[in-house]
Amino acid sequence: MNSELATDGLQCAFCQESLDFMSISGREAHYEQHFMNADPENDSSDVLIVDIPTTSPSNGGGGGGGQGAFQEGSSKSVAHKTKRAPWSHVKETDPFWLPDQLDPPPKNFTPALIPLLRKGLLRGQSNQRIRKAVLCYEKTVHVSRDMWDVSWGCGYRNFLMVCASLMSQTQQPMYFPLLDAPISPSIRNLQRWIEDAWSEGFDPEGKKQLKELVGSKKWIGTSGASNVIPCQSYPLFWFFMKDLWVAFTFRGIPAELVDFDLRNREGPEAVIKWVVEYFTPKDANQNSNNAFQRMRMPTVQTTEKIPIILQHNGHSRTIVGYDVDSRGLTSLLTFDPGFKLPQEMREAALKEFNHQRASADPPSPTDTVASTSSLKRRRSHDSSDIEIVEVKTPRIEPLPPKNTSPKKVLSNIKKGLHAHGHKKDGTDLDLWTMTQKFRLDLKNLSKKKEYQILYFPMTAPLTEYERKERKDVVRSTRIS
Repeated sequence: MNSELATDGLQCAFCQESLDFMSISGREAHYEQHFMNADPENDSSDVLIVDIPTTSPSNGGGGGGGQGAFQEGSSKSVAHKTKRAPWSHVKETDPFWLPDQLDPPPKNFTPALIPLLRKGLLRGQSNQRIRKAVLCYEKTVHVSRDMWDVSWGCGYRNFLMVCASLMSQTQQPMYFPLLDAPISPSIRNLQRWIEDAWSEGFDPEGKKQLKELVGSKKWIGTSGASNVIPCQSYPLFWFFMKDLWVAFTFRGIPAELVDFDLRNREGPEAVIKWVVEYFTPKDANQNSNNAFQRMRMPTVQTTEKIPIILQHNGHSRTIVGYDVDSRGLTSLLTFDPGFKLPQEMREAALKEFNHQRASADPPSPTDTVASTSSLKRRRSHDSSDIEIVEVKTPRIEPLPPKNTSPKKVLSNIKKGLHAHGHKKDGTDLDLWTMTQKFRLDLKNLSKKKEYQILYFPMTAPLTEYERKERKDVVRSTRIS
């Protein structure tokens, strides 16, 4: 497994060196060297204490939000002790954030990238570089790995991205309390979710293989076994990766898995075809044979679709849409947790986020549930009902520019985020060039032969019977 070369288009978060042609173990060794060379501060202790926060992003606490599915004791905070690794002086921070919260986003959470991507794609359309683009739910948040989870946290960060969308959307408002209580999403809390699911009898094979998760640095992803295909046909890495499906199912959230074997005639086009069908609005498909209707449809549009997670052996990303270029070639648009947004890109996104908040009209009584731009959700201590309350939202200021070394300036120029002559302060970001950083094309997809997708059909929460029915077997559909 570790000897397989990884060609994910990744860069080191510290030195920007390409990690494309390093094995998984090589990447870990590369990051370990950075940590070894760092200057630890006050690193006299031989034990690392990790506190798992249990307060919800809605500032609520306590019970509610389940269908009799959770143990009361699982809401307790957890302290995990472990011997220090060479990089253990790096502070472990494990927040979770939603776009409707009042406090500013953590440094690795970036809202309003979807509206920014839409602007860039519209620019590409006006320059006749793309024919069409479809994007997911616009409140989707980009979450990148932090220094403490940089070599193993991609699956967890994808989990946080989809949770932020699932808890912000209004198609299924009961998803919010199910995900928020008794402990809300975070990296360490996801590990607790999975162990709690094991204790209730979910995924006995996963419990046997992974043993303990809480406080560990074990890789996670989507799944590695199903009731459709014998698990022997999956890479060993996937066999350990049943976790996200189990976690969401345990919480009562309907989730589905799709497996792709690209060693057939269709190849990577099968993945693209599935993603296009998923994100394309149904009315667009119904009107595809009507030339007049096609002319009236927007060429670049956002939808209410929840993003999906795409995994292959060694890495996973969140898919947020697709575009079709002037040659008719389709690329996937991705939020990669391994991609740390350049400062000017994050500043532009925060500026867009501020603009959206400032321009949001106060909701009318009939629009209260449908619009959450200036709302927050608060869970009742006594029930799983959701109370919608109007709040005033403060402005989120972008981070002030820091002193930039000549090497960093050169790096930004190489990244091509600015058109010739544009400023480097985030105000004149080349939005079309920016979209290239989120594109996953057919050539890169073809580098792997097996993929797996986790998506959310947005149906009603699972009943207790449906949850129990899914305990023993991880279900998936295979496309080959």
